[in-house]
Amino acid sequence: MAFNNPSDLFLYELSAVYDGEIKITKTKEEMAGQVRSSSLAEELRNQVAKGQEKVRNLDACFRSLGTAPLDVPCLVVDAMRAEFQQFIQRGPAPEVIDMYTVGAELKLASYKTAGYKCLVDKAVLMGQSECAHFLQTNLVGEEEAKGHFERLSHEVSEATLAGV
Repeated sequence: MAFNNPSDLFLYELSAVYDGEIKITKTKEEMAGQVRSSSLAEELRNQVAKGQEKVRNLDACFRSLGTAPLDVPCLVVDAMRAEFQQFIQRGPAPEVIDMYTVGAELKLASYKTAGYKCLVDKAVLMGQSECAHFLQTNLVGEEEAKGHFERLSHEVSEATLAGV
């Protein structure tokens, strides 16, 4: 695909986010099965359901644009998943897995928040208000997720580091 105008770039970026949301949902399921903290596992499972809703919102965004997602891999999510799998293969202690996982989720939420902010802005400026609405909904969800993982990060770190 040639990138001849800002709309092409928008579609490319939106497609990468779409791919990322699908992959993230699978990765969170994996992570939930690896962590020891029940509150962290529960939040990861909650985020799986919310991730599925985000994918539906992105589907609606594509429909509002009258197009379908391009085949654009989200390499950031691919790398984060590979890093998580590599870390697990090293056989860390369960509490260290929890600390690593919640940190990875915070990094991911920051990345996704920035991505959605850029997409919302572009959609608004391009006059794509319906798509912007769906993207804004996903952005709010990401900001909420980031808050949950910030709280969990403190709780997990406090519990783990109390005995150090």
